[in-house]
Amino acid sequence: MSVLMRLAALLLVAALSACAGRGPVAPTIPATPWADRLAALDQIGDWGLQGRLGLTGGGKAASGSVNWWQRSDGFDLRLHGAFGRGAMRLTENTAGARLERADEPPMEASSAAVLLADALPDTPLPLASLRYWVLGRPAPGTAVDAQQLDSDNRLALLRQNGWEIRYLDYRPVPPWVLPAKLQARKGDVELVLVIKRWAPGERAP
Repeated sequence: MSVLMRLAALLLVAALSACAGRGPVAPTIPATPWADRLAALDQIGDWGLQGRLGLTGGGKAASGSVNWWQRSDGFDLRLHGAFGRGAMRLTENTAGARLERADEPPMEASSAAVLLADALPDTPLPLASLRYWVLGRPAPGTAVDAQQLDSDNRLALLRQNGWEIRYLDYRPVPPWVLPAKLQARKGDVELVLVIKRWAPGERAP
């Protein structure tokens, strides 16, 4: 056998040995396309979440626990140990909005935005858009200034309504994958939300 034929035989044996040692290789699962992801998020409907919320702005900083239940016709947002005001509950539905704070009489208005501006004048929460941002999607009806997706076609960065939102972590919430941590910033106001529990379909108790 010639030297050339011997070399070819050795290379063939080496290649076969390498293939045998590796075993079966799992097929690569393609990332869900962005349009399909948005369509899936549209199916969530009502949802609830629990986590920690931090706000900085106006030279002040505060944090506390958050429980948020969102419906198509309104929401129930409860903050505890935050903002130096003790417990706070903000609700909104088709009849209007109501703000309850510890040791203070409740306040009512036509919208939650009015009440929230009074409760948190230095650190506004963009609730109208945030209800969509927390799901990992842009708010509808407003232009998107910039958008970046990660390797799995999930939002990594979003600029909308003057805010910049960065998605720092996701977690499986079958059949969805939803944000677990996000950071939103506008000027000197920064919001950090760490979501410890997602509950699609859950309503406020």
